[in-house]
Amino acid sequence: MSTENSKTKKPCNIADVNDCAFSEILEKCKEIVTCDTARISKPLDDGKMFLIVGFNRSTKDDEGQWVDENGERRDFDYVQESVIASGFTEKELINSTKEYVKLCGMTWEEYFADLREKEHCS
Repeated sequence: MSTENSKTKKPCNIADVNDCAFSEILEKCKEIVTCDTARISKPLDDGKMFLIVGFNRSTKDDEGQWVDENGERRDFDYVQESVIASGFTEKELINSTKEYVKLCGMTWEEYFADLREKEHCS
């Protein structure tokens, strides 16, 4: 589900997309991570929330992946979604989103140095 109407590019009413309790959390997460779509899912009875972000894509950019039975190329637009964060509370979900953004900006060397630092502090 998108928080943006794909035809008009105007924001949709997030309360229509997600439960009203999630709309404020979703907006806070969207301020942290850049994406085309975002939604929160709470599929389990234990109360854990998952932030799912989407990025608009086209098969035109997926060289050689989409051909029909005649070998003809078929292109279409789609949303590539990924679960990037989780938490039982608003604070946990927001912290998880921040950690995701932090990790995306790191090199492997920085990541391993950060792990060593965390182990050293434990």
